[in-house]
Amino acid sequence: MTYQMPEPFAWNHCPICGQLLIVAHDGQSEVPHCPPCRRFYYRNPVPAACAFLRRGSDELLFTRRAVDPAKGEWSLPGGFMEIGETPEETVLREIQEETGLEARNPKLLGIRSKPSPVSGSIMVVGFVIEDWEGEPRPDTDALELGFFSRSARPRLAFSVHRELLALYDARYP
Repeated sequence: MTYQMPEPFAWNHCPICGQLLIVAHDGQSEVPHCPPCRRFYYRNPVPAACAFLRRGSDELLFTRRAVDPAKGEWSLPGGFMEIGETPEETVLREIQEETGLEARNPKLLGIRSKPSPVSGSIMVVGFVIEDWEGEPRPDTDALELGFFSRSARPRLAFSVHRELLALYDARYP
């Protein structure tokens, strides 16, 4: 597949030196390139992680979002990975930031990726969390927290969370 520069491209100049980007072959495909910096630019998915934090055998923790996108809607606890973090570190940090809970031993559930109007594409790594302590309290970008049984779950704002929830339900019937 050949890369086609999006119209309009997110930026037209190298963020390092300011040189106008050209489309050049990187050995595999045509991508934006800065000749002076000898750097190719790619539109890769933005990595994120989310938690399936369990209480008992039937309840999961959900957060009502305090920020856009989807302000006021329900989602799984989670967020974007920061430079230098692993996905496991990301999900543990996000749980602590959004809920005040101290979680340990995340278990990989699965990975899903979807287009995003904000980020181009987001790759979400889902983790099951069974080992945690503390009293949940909404913080940072969470308005409200709630543990919900399978029969009473709210609709999730993000399709990628809904896909991972279906995977969770298949693995934890």
